[in-house]
Amino acid sequence: MDVVDFKNILWNNTRKISEKTTSLINTLCDHHGITTLQGRILIEIQHHGSHTIGSLASRLNIAGTNVSTMCKKLESKGFIERVRDELDERVVKVALSEKGIHVVKEINQELIEKISHAIQGETDQTLYEIINGLKKLNEMLEKMD
Repeated sequence: MDVVDFKNILWNNTRKISEKTTSLINTLCDHHGITTLQGRILIEIQHHGSHTIGSLASRLNIAGTNVSTMCKKLESKGFIERVRDELDERVVKVALSEKGIHVVKEINQELIEKISHAIQGETDQTLYEIINGLKKLNEMLEKMD
């Protein structure tokens, strides 16, 4: 296979994966009355704890003003709350509220159910091959960056 063929196959499949993933996440988030970006913010906070707006923007690779606007909307809906840093009261962080914790748990559970259904009948070997292929793809993409 030459480089051009590989590039075309890589481009087409990563685009399809991105579209399918986005569609899936959109459906899960819409079900809870939040946008995909808002869902990503909630999941990031759940995975890595409270964040400043700047650290959250950096983790998600999104402009700080956009993250700030999204966080204001999430706060008004009761999904997150602003808390002062215990070590430095000048620093304000965003953290999940009880409602936010509940929604992230529901989204994760719904995603687990969808994955469980999709992999039904697949062998462990097939699943490990997929995981290893994704790891190799990620390594290759890191070399290109």
